[in-house]
Amino acid sequence: MTDKPDDLNNGMPNISGTNDTIDRAEIHQVLGAYYSAFNRMDKKGVLEAFTEDADFIDLSMGRSMKGRSELAGFIDDTWSLSPYFRLEPEEVLIDGSNVAVRLFMSGAAKVDPSGVPKEGYLWRIPSTSFLRFHDGKIDWKADCWNALAIPKQIGWLKVLPSMIRSGLT
Repeated sequence: MTDKPDDLNNGMPNISGTNDTIDRAEIHQVLGAYYSAFNRMDKKGVLEAFTEDADFIDLSMGRSMKGRSELAGFIDDTWSLSPYFRLEPEEVLIDGSNVAVRLFMSGAAKVDPSGVPKEGYLWRIPSTSFLRFHDGKIDWKADCWNALAIPKQIGWLKVLPSMIRSGLT
């Protein structure tokens, strides 16, 4: 079956699966709370930004999560691999309930007992997130980043043990 012009959205099929209308300011508020909670390592705050049955896909890690409980496990894994993990949004593009975020991810493969990143273990890489909102929360999110960029920045021997533990090798 071929899409008729009336079925298209500016020449593109509607892939959002939802006709939700959400205010841009509300999207910025939810994203601000999400990134702030993530950077504070506040798992409850991160999960509050998502619907109960949200889909989260980390394309670079090859992982898909369904719902807040699976996402909570993924967050735990992420913070254990890089305990000083930060998300730094640079640009937010909004089209209805669909959002794209260009950001930097940064972290440390190792920290001292007080949580301070160890010199030589810091990394910072570009990333992109695509999101869809439903009822004022994130109900679909896909992240894409270069999984080889971190070992290239800090050295393979420093990151290989964590990669093996996480099943990335």
